[in-house]
Amino acid sequence: MTVDLCSQDVSVVIQGAIFENGVNIAEQVVGSVRKWLPDAQIILCTHDDLPQLSFVDVTLVKAVPANSFVDINGNCNNVNKLIASMTSGLELATREYCIKLRTDHVLVDGSMLCCIAAMASNAEKAQLFHRKIGVSNLFLRNPLKMPYLFHLTDTLQYGRTEDLRKLWSIGQLPENFLYLQNGPRINPIGTFQGFTSFRLLPEQAIFLRFAQKNGLALDLEHISHTSFKLFNAWEELLLNNFEVHDWQSLGVVPPARFLSRPYASESVIAGFDVGKMRAHRLPRHRALRYARLLLNKYLLCWFNCRWLVSVASLLLFSFSPKIAIASRNRYRRFTGAGRT
Repeated sequence: MTVDLCSQDVSVVIQGAIFENGVNIAEQVVGSVRKWLPDAQIILCTHDDLPQLSFVDVTLVKAVPANSFVDINGNCNNVNKLIASMTSGLELATREYCIKLRTDHVLVDGSMLCCIAAMASNAEKAQLFHRKIGVSNLFLRNPLKMPYLFHLTDTLQYGRTEDLRKLWSIGQLPENFLYLQNGPRINPIGTFQGFTSFRLLPEQAIFLRFAQKNGLALDLEHISHTSFKLFNAWEELLLNNFEVHDWQSLGVVPPARFLSRPYASESVIAGFDVGKMRAHRLPRHRALRYARLLLNKYLLCWFNCRWLVSVASLLLFSFSPKIAIASRNRYRRFTGAGRT
């Protein structure tokens, strides 16, 4: 029997930049939440100066300052800003259930409330939480297509407020947790992220820090590091702690650039994939899936656009960082991945 839930039972924590190219995107997402979840508590948490909103019933929070990390390739890693925003917002959440949104995502229907009601009706316990946390599959990478383990999406999450607080209560990440000790990994074999001085992607860093704080001895040597043991651990943690939904079914629309080629949205885990994982959890099933991972990582990579771009990044940065950065910017503009 489905629990009877209403939007009054929900807090929505919205984090991110207020403006994008002169457009008040925060105002747009707040308007969409107010339309589809009219009685929800709305908390807008940002590192920007607090805006003037036309909605008076929104709690505005300027997150505590947090340091950013700069990659050797010029990219900026704002993972600590994300953590600070989420912890600041979640502290003020007063409802039993919570949705984590970004300012560049917009609600287009009330599907989220139905998902929360279904989750509330499920008495199944989670391994690391009181109940499972629901997540969008957008950027929840399928390691069989892209060898990223522990890559839990942070684009959209929902669940019991106490569980989301636990997930995000990891503190600020130190520099030595994110950077490779010996500089960029320049070996192109099995490398899918190009020229970078980072050991972990932000999504991996957040989840691994959470896992370690909960007593799990898990870590990665580099972004594309895989082993059968780690592969098994990630599948078990995903299935035992999270409900994965295809982003198209959640009634939340991401920015167009998230669906462009550089973001490789075709490499995410689909709800169908998760169903197969749940139905086939024996060691031999896992071994077959891991064999597919290795096949795609080391042999079929020659036909994988993401890997070819990664190799081009390594070569260009080794030859001329200036040319590499100019080429990357042109590629992003051409594919629609840049902020327009």
